[in-house]
Amino acid sequence: MKLFLIHVITFLSMSLYGQTVLNKTITIAPNLSFQNYEHFKRLTLNSPDSSIEYLDRFNFDWGYSYKVSVKETKLSTILSDGTQYDYALNHIISKTKVPDTTQFKLFIDPSRYYHKVESSEQLINNTLKRINDSTYIYFDKVEIEVPTNLKMIFNQIVEGKTSKLGHFIFINKKRIRLVHF
Repeated sequence: MKLFLIHVITFLSMSLYGQTVLNKTITIAPNLSFQNYEHFKRLTLNSPDSSIEYLDRFNFDWGYSYKVSVKETKLSTILSDGTQYDYALNHIISKTKVPDTTQFKLFIDPSRYYHKVESSEQLINNTLKRINDSTYIYFDKVEIEVPTNLKMIFNQIVEGKTSKLGHFIFINKKRIRLVHF
């Protein structure tokens, strides 16, 4: 009863300031999504049942589907990028490994920014960093293995000549493998 009263008081006080707060259970997909953000491009959380893009204190692992309890706060005003909600992690309900054969799509873009950058900023503009002749790290968030038959096309992306939608499978919680474009 005491916990219920605390939730009611929190809800009422937030409503008075134009914000509503709900505790929700949401699903987070086993892969991040590419997003054309307001001033740059980035990878964000992917959820079929919420608009969540980021969750503080949440350590995402590739290849795992999550059910999480979150506090969803509807903002009193919509932010310039269209954000209407803020999310805070309550706790992880479940973390389930998906089959390694599960395929997903991810857009590969070599540049973080929409505009040309000074040579001094080029290093932070590159979204792909070479680890070895067949592996790259993308947005400092995931390693991408590139099979021999796709290296020529992938190198065009690395060189900034094109961007492409790729199909991938999971290797481990930090690595994915390109299957085809």
